[in-house]
Amino acid sequence: MKSYYASLLALFLLAGTAGAQKINWKKLDALQPDSVLRTGERPPTKVLLLGTFHFNYPNLDGHKTDSSKFIDVLSPVRQRELEELAGVIARFRPTRIYIESSRQAYHDSLFAAYRAGRYTLGRNEIYQVGYRVARQHNLPGVYAVDAGNLMMDYRKSIRKIDSLWNYNVPVDTLRDRYWGARYKAYYTAGDSVQATLTLLENFLVMAQPAVLRRMHGAYLTSGFNTQGTDGPDLLSIWWYNRNLRIFNRILQTKPTGEDRILVLFGNGHMPILKHCFESSPEFEVVELRALTHPRPFPKGRE
Repeated sequence: MKSYYASLLALFLLAGTAGAQKINWKKLDALQPDSVLRTGERPPTKVLLLGTFHFNYPNLDGHKTDSSKFIDVLSPVRQRELEELAGVIARFRPTRIYIESSRQAYHDSLFAAYRAGRYTLGRNEIYQVGYRVARQHNLPGVYAVDAGNLMMDYRKSIRKIDSLWNYNVPVDTLRDRYWGARYKAYYTAGDSVQATLTLLENFLVMAQPAVLRRMHGAYLTSGFNTQGTDGPDLLSIWWYNRNLRIFNRILQTKPTGEDRILVLFGNGHMPILKHCFESSPEFEVVELRALTHPRPFPKGRE
C-alpha cells in the first residue's frame, strides 16, 4: 500500500513539473525601461514631495477640523519642531521650492522682505516651511505653481459642466453614504492623532504610500460612481486636471538634472502628483523617510 501511495505522489509531482513554465526571471528583471530611457545625456531631477496639512486651517476642504484639534505652529514647541523638520529637509539640499499658490509677484516681494528681516513668518505652511527652508539654503525665492482647472474655466459658458456638480445620479446612494461616513471617521481620528505627533512625525505619516493611496480613494468612493459619465467627467476636468496643470507648471520652469526640487502642497494633491513624478523618467522621487534613516516601510504600508 505504501508503494502505491508513493507511486501516486510521484505521478502528481511529475505532472506538476511537466506543466511548470521555465521563466528566466533574472533576464526579465534586467529588462527595465530606464536601461534605455535614462542612459542619455539628461540625468533625472531629484524631487522631494512634501504633502502637508494647512497650518492656518482655512477649512475649505470637505472635512473641517474642529478648532479644539488645531495645531498652533507658532507656539515655541511647534517652532522647535519646525526647525527639526527643516533640518531633515536640509539633507535633501533643495535648489528649488514649489508652493501651493499662483501669486508669484506677491511671494517674490514677501520673500525678499523676509530675507531682509522685514517680515515675520505667518502661520501658513508656505511661510513656515517653504520660506524657512528657502532662506536656510540661500535660495532667491519660491515658485508659485498652483493652477485652476478646466471645469472652472468653462463652467459658466458650458451648461453641461456647471450641471455636473448638482445633477449627477449615483449608482448606489447607500454605498456613497457608507464610504462617506467611513472617511469622515478616518479624518476625525486623524485630527486627534495628528495633535499628539511632532510635525516631523506628521509629515512622515502623510507621506506613507498606503496613506496616499487611501487619500486618493476618497475621490473614488463617494460621488464618483454615477449613472452615465458625470462622476468620472467631473473628477477628470476638476481634480485631475488641476494637478496635471500643476505638474505642467513645474515643467515650465525647466528644472535640470542638477536641481533638487521640493514640492510643498496639500497632501490631497500628492497621490496624483507623485504618480506624475514617478512615471516621468525626467524625475527621481526621494522619500522623506529616507532622509531620516534608511528604514523600510512597515508591512502593509509599502
